[in-house]
Amino acid sequence: TMSQIKLTYFELRARAEPARLVLAYAGVKYTDQRIPAPWDSPAPWAAMKPTTPYGQIPLLHWDGQVIAQSMAITRFLAAQFGLKGKNNLESALIDEVVDTIEDVINVTIKTHFETDPVKKAETVSQLNQSAVLPMLANIEKRLVSRGGQFLVGNALSLADIHLFFFCSEYTTPKLLANTPKIANLVKRVEYLPNIQKWLKKRPVSKL
Repeated sequence: TMSQIKLTYFELRARAEPARLVLAYAGVKYTDQRIPAPWDSPAPWAAMKPTTPYGQIPLLHWDGQVIAQSMAITRFLAAQFGLKGKNNLESALIDEVVDTIEDVINVTIKTHFETDPVKKAETVSQLNQSAVLPMLANIEKRLVSRGGQFLVGNALSLADIHLFFFCSEYTTPKLLANTPKIANLVKRVEYLPNIQKWLKKRPVSKL
């Protein structure tokens, strides 16, 4: 029930959005607790920080337990809602894709904090060539080799939802021109009814 699931994060998509997408897909009710980003208003986070297990959010409250670490939360929710494969091998193949995407996010996330628009455009362009496009090309190969519909096990999984998350935040349709199967897959994820509903109603934030 809603009272037993609570996700706590800033008023941002960023590190909590993968978990929110899984919750949206699953159609479960939960409390989406959002506090101001520290650069907008530092006091709420300063008060909450000492109460958290590792001094960071997101946090998932689930049946009286608290889980920290954004991807631990996301993977747990994916497993709960049937998005983590049919066996341990599929689960590992899903993790492989998610980890590959996360490696690139950890590099590209830095561009969010570049204030100079010229520098930012240069950095984005460099990272697209050095990190984003090579990663997408490799995932496209994986996708094609497995039939082109879904990344793992011929069924929707966290791998597909996380790829959609990445592409919606860090790519443009033009950037996906050389990876048509990925472009098609992320569109299909975007138009899943529960994902559509979430995308339309989620609070607007710059990242």
